[in-house]
Amino acid sequence: MERRQWLTAGLAWAALSTVPLRVGAQSDSATLLLMAGAGYRRPLEALCQAFTQETGIAVERSYGNLQQVFAQARASGRVDVLVGDADFIRKAEGLNLSQRLPLGQGVMALAWRRDLPGQPEPSGSAGARAWLEVAGLSVAMPHPQQAIYGLAAQQWLQAQGLWEGLQPRLKIVGTVPQVSAYLTSGQVDLGFVNLTEALGAQAQLGGFLPLPAGEGSYRPIEIVAAMPAPGAHPQTQAARERWTRFLSAPKAQELLRRAGL
Repeated sequence: MERRQWLTAGLAWAALSTVPLRVGAQSDSATLLLMAGAGYRRPLEALCQAFTQETGIAVERSYGNLQQVFAQARASGRVDVLVGDADFIRKAEGLNLSQRLPLGQGVMALAWRRDLPGQPEPSGSAGARAWLEVAGLSVAMPHPQQAIYGLAAQQWLQAQGLWEGLQPRLKIVGTVPQVSAYLTSGQVDLGFVNLTEALGAQAQLGGFLPLPAGEGSYRPIEIVAAMPAPGAHPQTQAARERWTRFLSAPKAQELLRRAGL
């Protein structure tokens, strides 16, 4: 498929499929409202379920690309926990989320579909370059203006001198889970995702290579849980304090570690 057709199809598919998904009870005084980047849905579902089981506090969840999440948070006038890249959140306008709880460092990965012939021997960026330099392999990535790992993929490709040459076979979609869906269905050969998604979907993938941040790569990604200042939304302040204590406990820390954070 030509580049223009792929981009149009990818963005149209994203528009239909990245509407934030709400999970859980309707909001009330005892319910936390959590919004997050779609690439962290897997570990956050496990964390929310464990939190509710331990505390009895329900968590309503909403996922999407971060620009979409920001728009929803501004429209609703309330969000108790927002999980995503600290720099993206800092630049978001109209959100009063002054508290930050670090969750870990985000890591990008290049994954490939099952049954893809061959496998690069090098690891890291050298291995990723070896895959991307194979002529004819299709590549998917999240949208760089909407998703942090789309921006990271663009930064990495530009730093490696691969961005321009890759355009004819590049498919841009809305979120990390959409890239994962294309890979696991075999509709693309390679895709940029975060390490959390790669670990969660590894049984349906051919493999993946984590790509470190830093010089010659993408900028470091700090994943945080951002929350309102004490005193804001007093009806959920006690629940937010319980959430903070829960995330600092060994059980939650182990879930985050297993998710690649």
